Amino acid sequence: MEGDITIDVNDAAAEDAPAEPTTGQKMDAGLRWFSDHFFGPLLWLFSNLGLSPNIITIFGMALAIASGYALAVSKVPLAAILFTLSGVFDIIDGYVAKKLDKITVFGAFLDSFSDRIGDAAVYLGLTVYYLKLSDGIYVGLALVLLVLSFLISYIRARAEALDIPGKAGLMARAPRIIAICIGLYFNGLSPWILKIVMWVLAALLVETLVERLFEVWRALER
Repeated sequence: MEGDITIDVNDAAAEDAPAEPTTGQKMDAGLRWFSDHFFGPLLWLFSNLGLSPNIITIFGMALAIASGYALAVSKVPLAAILFTLSGVFDIIDGYVAKKLDKITVFGAFLDSFSDRIGDAAVYLGLTVYYLKLSDGIYVGLALVLLVLSFLISYIRARAEALDIPGKAGLMARAPRIIAICIGLYFNGLSPWILKIVMWVLAALLVETLVERLFEVWRALER
């Protein structure tokens, strides 16, 4: 009897204990900490301008679309700058919303929508870029990256609806932005740098997709 009681108490304690953060969650937290410190002055400026976080989100989305267009017309350095600025505004809108206590359901929806637009813009821009170069393999790879990034975001959204974090894996959106920016900035040195980045990104997106599927499966099978 005593043994049975001990097992039940331990099981209950295990269920109540907070889950160990995944590698992806730790990486995401680290990037957020870095951005808060690195972009501190810029974040302070925007929070004191009193701009609506939704306006900042829309501006960031416009920059992402412009980046995709720059890629489509083979202006890769310009695309790199625009995509970087888009990522910065993606950080700023959430910070300003918290700073000004303007976090809303619609704001969260708009932020998620703008993220998907940004993903679509850059990957479609890459598709057109390689299509013009008649590089069929990388046209296909860019489309694969687009599909994988959308699937990963979809899994997280569905997981959160089930009260599951859905943040497992190495390629959350912030690392994806950094990886793409590295490829775009160094493409001028050698076109193979961007191509290698795309292959690495594809592999890590698959890893993230599988990790998140397992995360949801483990949570629902308990």
